Amino acid sequence: NDPWQSVNRPVFAMNDAFDQALFKPLAKGYNAIPPEPVKTGVTNFFSNLNEIDNALNNLFQGKADRFATSVGRLAINSTLGLAGIIDVASHMGLTHAPEDFGQTIGTLGSGSGPYVVLPLLGSSSVRDIPGRILSMYLNPLAWLDDVSFRNIMVGVNAVDARSNLLAKEDIASEISDDKYTLYKDAYLEEREFEISDGNLNDSDLTSDIVD
Repeated sequence: NDPWQSVNRPVFAMNDAFDQALFKPLAKGYNAIPPEPVKTGVTNFFSNLNEIDNALNNLFQGKADRFATSVGRLAINSTLGLAGIIDVASHMGLTHAPEDFGQTIGTLGSGSGPYVVLPLLGSSSVRDIPGRILSMYLNPLAWLDDVSFRNIMVGVNAVDARSNLLAKEDIASEISDDKYTLYKDAYLEEREFEISDGNLNDSDLTSDIVD
């Protein structure tokens, strides 16, 4: 799944250098300063914005119950949850059901195609690129007319998401010295796991991803 490795590795190295110089220090600072409830609220807020994407793709995949769950989560958390800051829906038993267009295409039988590392955006596959573009437009942040405010929100979202990966990154560094291969394998296996909703024939692979 990696015929473009000769291009992917330099892009990965560039992304990693940029991350180490900017995003990782920002994420560490962000992780250290706000209290945990504030960080949880920020993560919840941005997660709630993705419920539109989740709902539509659950609908496209014929998952009526999950579609209803995503719509319910969006309605409840956007109102009772103060614009999604508080995840009220989870306390009501409405479990987060994330889906995206790449998963939708995958459920229709499309293979992932070659693995590709996108500048700044990181791991992807040919199949997942259209879904990334669609998700950007489905996110309400894209609808904001105030460009400066929109860019600030996108930046906060990126730093918040990066801070949530710090613990996983420490574990990853203990597993392998070849960061590129580790990230590639983890991405492709996780996507396969998500598309199959965890119903994989390879029990060892399933166990590894769950761990």
